[in-house]
Amino acid sequence: MSVPLSSKEQSLFKQVVQLYESKQYKRGIKTADQVLKKVPNHGDTQAMKALILNSQGKTEEAFDLAKLALKNAMKSNVCWHVYGLLYRSVKNYDEAIKAYKFALRLDPDSRQIQRDLSLLQAQTRDWKGLI
Repeated sequence: MSVPLSSKEQSLFKQVVQLYESKQYKRGIKTADQVLKKVPNHGDTQAMKALILNSQGKTEEAFDLAKLALKNAMKSNVCWHVYGLLYRSVKNYDEAIKAYKFALRLDPDSRQIQRDLSLLQAQTRDWKGLI
């Protein structure tokens, strides 16, 4: 798992997720930077920042940050899920599926990861994996 956050940083992290989902990328980056200023090695925040950077077209920088996030939080389902999303965005579906499967091993109950994995398996016609 990632380094534990104080309640203030946890709140900011949740805000980063909401800002990403509402496509407010600049504010998301600023908020992620606030968390990373206090806890520089927080893998989940690094992963979310990588996802935002990717949405801004900064794919190479996003992958570098996602790899750093994985290094800092190897057992974080968030980091692995983001890594899969990044690979999916560059159409490397095999690597995306591997990352999703690893994320699912860490959090078997995550509907979001299950959905992303099943959609990608259907898209790549991996019927065995889908069933």
